[in-house]
Parts: sequence; C-alpha cells; structure tokens
Amino acid sequence: MKDLLTNFRNYSKTINEVKNRWQFNVLVRLEKDANLYADLFEKIRAIPGVTIVKTVAKQRNISPTQKAAVLEIKCVINNTGMINYKNFLRSRLTKLKDDEGDRILSVSYTTAPEDIS
Repeated sequence: MKDLLTNFRNYSKTINEVKNRWQFNVLVRLEKDANLYADLFEKIRAIPGVTIVKTVAKQRNISPTQKAAVLEIKCVINNTGMINYKNFLRSRLTKLKDDEGDRILSVSYTTAPEDIS
C-alpha cells in the first residue's frame, strides 16, 4: 500500500492541467445530402486542436439544396492565438467533404470564444 501511495504522489506531480481550452458555436451551411454526424464529425475532430464537436440544435433545411446546423466546438489552442486559430479552423472546415463528396459551404461564428481553462 505504501508503494501505491508513493507512486501516486510522484505521478500526481507530473500531471499538468490543460491550458488554453476554448469553446464557441459555429453555424455551418451544408449541401443537403451531406452526412454531418458520421463522416464530417470525424473529419472535424481530426483538425488539430479540436477536442469535442457536438450539435447545439437539430439540423434544419434552409433551401431545397442546403441545410444548416449549429455546432459547439471545444478546442485547445497553442501559442498561435485565438484569432489565428479561428481563421485556420474556418479554412479547414470549408474544405471538408463527406464520403459522397458533399461539403460544408460556409462557416460563421455565432458566439464569441470563451476560455474554459
């Protein structure tokens, strides 16, 4: 038991709390047949820094060929700064396509980034 406590104390000294965690909402406009939940969520999570992606509200059709969804994104940002990361994320999101080739058409931030560190 004593070894367990000693090891835990040594281990707990090396654990660092994650800094620069941010959260914000993004409105995405997609092609109507885009598979947001399976294909695109996986690709969004693969973007460097993104840790969590979920929908805030159900997708809705906005025209015969397009739909919209609001995503909550949580991410960890390095020393690049939030403005640079937002621009990076927007450019990466607009390049994403699902397995069928349907894509995200536009991205706009609906909430200001909130530091949740």
